[in-house]
Amino acid sequence: MHTIDITIKNTDSSRDSWRYLTQSPFEITAPIGDSMMNFLANYLGFGTEYVEHEIMTVFINGSPVDDLHTAHVPAEARIGLGAFAPGVAGMTMCRKSPIAILRDEITFSGNSDEIQKITEGVITLLLFNSVMHDKGLEVLQQGIIVPAARLTELLEEQQETVHDAQIDGTPIATGALALWTQKNPQLKIQLRVECA
Repeated sequence: MHTIDITIKNTDSSRDSWRYLTQSPFEITAPIGDSMMNFLANYLGFGTEYVEHEIMTVFINGSPVDDLHTAHVPAEARIGLGAFAPGVAGMTMCRKSPIAILRDEITFSGNSDEIQKITEGVITLLLFNSVMHDKGLEVLQQGIIVPAARLTELLEEQQETVHDAQIDGTPIATGALALWTQKNPQLKIQLRVECA
């Protein structure tokens, strides 16, 4: 897998444009079998306090999660993270909800009784609302896996926000990078983005 490192200009508009990559599904390496709390707080580096107070909505494979300590990261999981969502539906789906009983049949049951060996795997992750705004760039800095076509779209719209770029450690001009991604749209790339 090719690794593409992009340094963006450190402006509000540049940061806003690039963090939106994390609002659509992307892949990331993850500790399969580890607790969701450890994955979020330590592996992703969000910190326990942020996870406890800001990440109020967690979905694993479409099921809402209440207890981040007993829920473990399943192999090939699809995980969504968000802050408190508005309305009755949002209140029903959030962690620690007083009306969580209304969604008992779809709540993620967890797998805390299973003794698991933690292995590295790949999951699909997406961030919503303020979690995307707060943590999207941090996740991009660690690296995400996306089809090259996703990068092509962003380069077409935000080429002027790129300070410099590299493919597998070799510097490349932004225009040449855009051509490379256009020629390899289905190729999965490890993308890392940081601010200048």
